[in-house]
Amino acid sequence: MYPVISYAQSQASAVQLVQQINLQKIQIDKLNPQVNNFNQAMLSDEEEGHEASLDIAGFFDVTAHSADNSDHPFDLGAFELDLQFDQSEGFAVSTALVWADDAAEVAVAVLDYHANSHIVPTRGRLFGEPGYHIQFGRFDIPFGVDYEFFAAPDRPNITAPLTTQYIQNDGFNGDGVRAYGSWSQFDYAVYWTNSLFEDVGNSVGARIGFFPGRDPFSVHNRGAQSDFIIGWSWLYDMDADEERRNELQAFDLTWRYGIAELVIEYIRLDNVDTITLPDGGSAGPANEQGYNTRLLFYFEPMTLFIGYGEWDPEYIAVLDAEDQSISYSVDRLNRVTLGGRYVFGDYLQIKLEYLSHLDTSTEEPNFEKQKLTFQMVASF
Repeated sequence: MYPVISYAQSQASAVQLVQQINLQKIQIDKLNPQVNNFNQAMLSDEEEGHEASLDIAGFFDVTAHSADNSDHPFDLGAFELDLQFDQSEGFAVSTALVWADDAAEVAVAVLDYHANSHIVPTRGRLFGEPGYHIQFGRFDIPFGVDYEFFAAPDRPNITAPLTTQYIQNDGFNGDGVRAYGSWSQFDYAVYWTNSLFEDVGNSVGARIGFFPGRDPFSVHNRGAQSDFIIGWSWLYDMDADEERRNELQAFDLTWRYGIAELVIEYIRLDNVDTITLPDGGSAGPANEQGYNTRLLFYFEPMTLFIGYGEWDPEYIAVLDAEDQSISYSVDRLNRVTLGGRYVFGDYLQIKLEYLSHLDTSTEEPNFEKQKLTFQMVASF
């Protein structure tokens, strides 16, 4: 027996169904603006986080000097072109192409993965903001404190310290992998590279910095940096058989008070070998140490500086780099440096520097006992 549905009942059910459909339509119409806003926000975040960008910058410098061992008064220094390409939210590529002495080289070329960070400096101070980085490629080695000033626009004076020139061979730079980051009042850097001293072997090292002051996260910004910074660096160099060849340690301190800044750096290198002279004699163990201090006074846009440094080798002679059958005597060096820098906006700096080496009996070729240098650094 089939159920009997009256016409009135059927009509009432249809009316209720239409009412429910209309209510659902009203609710959907209310939700549509919210859905559209959400979709637009998601698209905006995605575009902002993954939009690729290419930043290009660079600099060059020209110097005029009173060097006694030079037959011309002017020199065009390094021309550097820096490129940074941000591929996505967590990846970037940085390179520094350098032309110097009529030759070109790749000074920096890194693939960078970063988290909680948006700054990937090509050179100079690494710890610009809290975050973590892993990099593969070629990069400057964060050893001591002078690595922050390898580039001419970053250095307040002109000449690198004795510790950088003699112990770091004008500044460590290598191919490999490194990780670095900043957290609270600490920063760290660890790296593994090809040997920084020879054509074979490898080097490992680390740097730890402690910032007990107010804000360590800035890039060459005195006003925002900590007033007191302590750093320790360690580097271990091995030959092809993984045997120790060189071991270095460095301690550095930076203290700022008002318009004054004091920077102190000490480096010691211990080498397992002794230096053998062409006649078969020994010049002594290939160990060396040194330190440098500088005091700067900031009168924006002008900076005045005075510095003193020493380099003290435990050997008495070295072999000539171009002819190993020739050797020359070396002696402890003491250097005084003073001068100033004036900055014209973001694009031009002029510097004047006088340096003098105190009593020394070194026979290093082309050694300049005294030197007066004027430099112009143009950035773009």
